[in-house]
Amino acid sequence: MTTKPQDHKQPKDKPRRIEVMGATLTIDPSILDDLDMVEYLYDLQHAADSDDGGFAIVPFLRKLCGDDYTNVKKALRDDNGRIPFEKVGEFVQQLIEALNPNS
Repeated sequence: MTTKPQDHKQPKDKPRRIEVMGATLTIDPSILDDLDMVEYLYDLQHAADSDDGGFAIVPFLRKLCGDDYTNVKKALRDDNGRIPFEKVGEFVQQLIEALNPNS
């Protein structure tokens, strides 16, 4: 009897432990299936259209990272004690890719 190889995709309905840029997070991928998150992403994509659009990154990261938010900030902090927006952008991109590796 021939067996089929098992699918190697990770389940989308269970929290995952992910490491991105030195930060380890446990995130439920279904968090992205939420109108609030879509609104935050919309605000981020249209940040140039409004004076305060870029501030949407804060509630987006807090909700996405949950209890790991403080650890993420520690991991992204540079030698001067700052968290550069460029580094935050890289982190968000890598995190989204890690949550959806097959997209």
